[in-house]
Amino acid sequence: MRIHKTIAIPFLFLFVLISCGNNETGFVEERVIEHEGLKRSFLIYVPENIKENSPLVVAIHGYTSTAKILMGYSGINKIADIEGFLVAYPQGTKDSRDNNFFNVGYEFHSDSKVNDIGFIREIVLNLSEEFKLNSKKVFATGMSNGGDMSYLLACTSSDLFTAVAPVAGVMMKDTLENCNPKKKIPIFEIHGTKDSISKFEGDMKNEDKWGAYYDLTSTIEFWVNEHALNEKEIIQLENKNIDDGTTITFERYWSKESDKEVWFYIVNEGNHTWPGMTGLFGRTANQDINSAEEIWKFFKKF
Repeated sequence: MRIHKTIAIPFLFLFVLISCGNNETGFVEERVIEHEGLKRSFLIYVPENIKENSPLVVAIHGYTSTAKILMGYSGINKIADIEGFLVAYPQGTKDSRDNNFFNVGYEFHSDSKVNDIGFIREIVLNLSEEFKLNSKKVFATGMSNGGDMSYLLACTSSDLFTAVAPVAGVMMKDTLENCNPKKKIPIFEIHGTKDSISKFEGDMKNEDKWGAYYDLTSTIEFWVNEHALNEKEIIQLENKNIDDGTTITFERYWSKESDKEVWFYIVNEGNHTWPGMTGLFGRTANQDINSAEEIWKFFKKF
């Protein structure tokens, strides 16, 4: 582990939190900033081969989870080592239930004033300046609540983000109906049809008390229409592991008049997991793909 005691404005302090494992060659630091009166933290992963003009990937954890947990299971750092991009893992704040969250408009967060959009934007701007990153290569992904947050950033912060790739994410009713991005950016969703938490069929009646949110078919349709994409292909991905009980159908939407696309990986019979990992939330994920690899393949295209 490399220990840093550097004080760097605008950061209150920074230090290495976790030693690198899993054959990762870079290093991890925790950063803490003050944002709108709150001390907010995030992890960064800096690959050994980071250079000026490199991309930035913001990876956002799920409800009740942490930045460290997402970093541990997602496999994004390994891809960063190969491809040479910086990774930022924002840490959510505690809600009234003492659970970590990002404020995307859940019903039980209706009184929350936490501005996670502003927090993540500040992370992007600070890191871009410090590491001289490429402002045209800034991406967001996330699991569950982090996927919801990725959609929210696509609607509110397309001036900063080049593309987003939610995993098990949904668009809250208010998010979709008030979505007015400054520019069109590519969208990639990975979602299981049997997801019992972020339901594939949505929950517009708010039966689960998260707040009303749209089904995935309507969500993808929204972005396809937003981008005026008129071409579609459906590809059945190779079923590399029949023991996981799932398969993946790839829907790709594009247009000859646009350089933007919408990708949708439908994990048939899949649940609330990050494909490529095992045992997450006590469930077995699809093993036909490595989500981090597929997400970066999508980001790299744009």
